[in-house]
Amino acid sequence: MLDEDFLLWLKQPDGTRNAFWNTLQMTYPHLVDKITDARKLAAALQVQKEKASDAAKDRIWNAVTSSVTPAAKLRSMKRALGWMAAAAVLLIVGGLFVFQYHRTKEVLIKTAYGEKRAVTLPDGSQVVLNANSEIRYKPRPKKNAPREVWVNGEAWFDVVHRNKSGTPVTAADRFIVHLQNMQVEVLGTTFTINTRRNQEQVVLETGKVKVQLKTRPAAVYLQPGEFIRFNKDSKTLSKATTNPVDCSLWKENRLKFNNTPLSEVIRLIEDNYGYKVNVPDSSLLTRTLGGTISSEDHQILFKALENMLDVKITITNQTITISK
Repeated sequence: MLDEDFLLWLKQPDGTRNAFWNTLQMTYPHLVDKITDARKLAAALQVQKEKASDAAKDRIWNAVTSSVTPAAKLRSMKRALGWMAAAAVLLIVGGLFVFQYHRTKEVLIKTAYGEKRAVTLPDGSQVVLNANSEIRYKPRPKKNAPREVWVNGEAWFDVVHRNKSGTPVTAADRFIVHLQNMQVEVLGTTFTINTRRNQEQVVLETGKVKVQLKTRPAAVYLQPGEFIRFNKDSKTLSKATTNPVDCSLWKENRLKFNNTPLSEVIRLIEDNYGYKVNVPDSSLLTRTLGGTISSEDHQILFKALENMLDVKITITNQTITISK
């Protein structure tokens, strides 16, 4: 009730405020009832403020003053003022504590194996999390602070471009994605990030990004269609070109293969669906496949892989065996 943004959301809702408060309620379900009660209370207070006439106020005040003596009235007023002041201080302190708590507390969103999830960040930027991935961010960044998120797994970003006037970039214009070994800074763009299999990769679809290794000061700039990959084992950084749309087809429940060996398909199955894959005959690992397959239902995906690779896939609990 002391939060100005909350009251503005009730009186002047817009896309940004709706996105923030709806995300807050999805992330912290235990706050839904409290927020609902606060909205009802705010509405009730507003109605009372509009309907309470001067005549009604006079009647209430006359009824109070007629029932007490002047001395008692003075003492009663002093006590009331004291309690009101104490209550006001407690409300303000409590409100500031709650405000600061929610400002600094991070939101953590995770996806399970086989699950994808769309996330709207406080600034309106859109993120699609692939299976077995997570994103962290602060629901209320400090004023004039950069927008920051932390990602583990695979995610596609569509970032809101704040600096559209061409003026020098301010701290609040910056959007930074933190990985374990790299930092990606953008203004407004679409790109895909992958931190799996002991590597970190950024594929740029549109716009421009700046990538920096935390151990190296020199920055690398990517243009659309380029990707950069850091290998955690060899500590090497490589840059090349690719079709960025193919790298984000997973968010549309599609997978595209281009002479892709079975060994890479196995890594995809383990990362996205949580299965342990066993291939008794290692010669099968070099078989390749091409084409686009729906990944919405992994059972149908496995049947398609059987036909395309001419193999047999057997599922026992969380283990998959691929054989001739």
